[in-house]
Amino acid sequence: MSSLSVFSKQSDKGFWKYGHLIFTGFYLLPMIIDFAHFTSEQIVISLAFYIAFILLYVKAINCKGTGVTKLFVAMLLICFSATFYSTGTPTLFGFVAYIAGYAYSKHQRVYAALAIIFSVLLSAYIGDIGKVQYFLAIALILCAALFSYGIAARRERQYKKREQENANQLEQLAAIAERERIARDLHDILGHSLSSIALKAELANKLHNAERFEQAGNEITQVADLARALLSDVRHAVTDLKQQQLTGQVEQLKQRLEEQNIITNVTLNLQVLPAVIESELCLIIKESVTNILRHSKANQCDINLTSTKQSITLNIFNNGDCENVTPGNGLTGIKQRVAKLNGQVKFEIQNGFKLTAHIPLP
Repeated sequence: MSSLSVFSKQSDKGFWKYGHLIFTGFYLLPMIIDFAHFTSEQIVISLAFYIAFILLYVKAINCKGTGVTKLFVAMLLICFSATFYSTGTPTLFGFVAYIAGYAYSKHQRVYAALAIIFSVLLSAYIGDIGKVQYFLAIALILCAALFSYGIAARRERQYKKREQENANQLEQLAAIAERERIARDLHDILGHSLSSIALKAELANKLHNAERFEQAGNEITQVADLARALLSDVRHAVTDLKQQQLTGQVEQLKQRLEEQNIITNVTLNLQVLPAVIESELCLIIKESVTNILRHSKANQCDINLTSTKQSITLNIFNNGDCENVTPGNGLTGIKQRVAKLNGQVKFEIQNGFKLTAHIPLP
């Protein structure tokens, strides 16, 4: 399941992937309405076909590659065979049409659609159906509607895949640019100072060999001063890089939210943080923002991160519709990360969803 089913009246992906199977229950409607006219054999066989169809459908919706064709054909055969025992098969034909729209490319869909139409017509005229015209009308309308819905779902899946690939490429480019910047900064910091240390050390050695010990001692003292200054510069640079890592991460996440028309307010008031804590904070904030993007219908988000010498406080709020808190993988992961830092986290519903984390500093 997705990480945050807490947000909103919008159900998570797991429901929309399988929850619509509840509508396959219309296949059983003729049997329920006219139960007395169905024999035990018809009931058992109809239910067996139904269960087999559901299993094949679930497998088909998750199938990648050419294997879906075998499942598609098997589902058509089940629909055709089940028509001899129940007139509810237009519903199942509709779900086969959804698979055709969802799993096949543009040219393949043409052949799949023809196969579905042929199977429906053959079922209608060979099966023992009283009112063929109603059977055909329902079956073809359902097939057309769910076929179109399957095409739309396929396009959405491809769009999200491309969007994720683009996001990954941008992250890689940003990482490369960051590494190049770090390399330039280190070169600027270390290059001149190390060159000066090397020259003064060589000069001190020559003066020592010439028995000019006082001047040699002065040069060695200057080497020690340069080394201490260089060490201080490196420490400051590393501290700045750490700070930029967290602030840069938050800035990128803010841009992602604003690209989705979510007004985002960020407040960062930080002391120098240990690397481990900073890394975990980056992951916690990133997971929280990912949940907002995936599951909430928010149009506003507030990210507040403050620290003192004793502790860190993180507040993330969004105004998306929220009825209850049901922790999924994301919230559980956030809890584990905060617990790893000996902190505490709570999730609240306050005109939206609010995450509050308190993390002590060593």
